[in-house]
Amino acid sequence: MFKRVTWLTVGFGLGVGTTVAAARKVRQRVDRYQPNAVVDRATDGLGRLRDQLADAVEAGRVAARARELELRTAPPDPPERT
Repeated sequence: MFKRVTWLTVGFGLGVGTTVAAARKVRQRVDRYQPNAVVDRATDGLGRLRDQLADAVEAGRVAARARELELRTAPPDPPERT
């Protein structure tokens, strides 16, 4: 009889624990897809994209300035003979 009570208690505890964990996961998923959460994630993503784009443009400008300086300081090519 003691074994039955023990295993019944263990089974009940596992069932309750599993139910609580599943309910938490479902609540997290629901909260994740509510309109406020979706808007927050979208604005965060757009902010990161804007930052990356600004960094890329700045890197391009720096490279263009360096190349222009290189071309301006290089000695001119001799004229070609025909």
